[in-house]
Amino acid sequence: MGASKLLIPEHPLQVLPGLATKIGLNEAIVLQQLHYWIVTSGKEKDGRRWIYNTYEGWTEQFPFWSVSTVRRTIGSLEKRGLVITSNYNRAKFDRTRWYTIDYERVDEM
Repeated sequence: MGASKLLIPEHPLQVLPGLATKIGLNEAIVLQQLHYWIVTSGKEKDGRRWIYNTYEGWTEQFPFWSVSTVRRTIGSLEKRGLVITSNYNRAKFDRTRWYTIDYERVDEM
């Protein structure tokens, strides 16, 4: 019996089915990934931990989605108040977005 190249030879994305049921599969995947990066490498700003990335950068983590799908999914999370975005970039022209999770809002679900 041989190993398949499609069965977890790389770091898997994880999501709880209950979260996906409440907010949608794409949103749950992004929210979980945001949480992972906030916990492991977040930067402290204004009393919250943040991470930053471009939409194109997110497609490197989610190569199965287009930039427009990533943009739409993050927009959905923002509209629900689950994700907060800001700009803490030093250069005014740098439009890289910073992201954090409103954990209280997630807990209210």
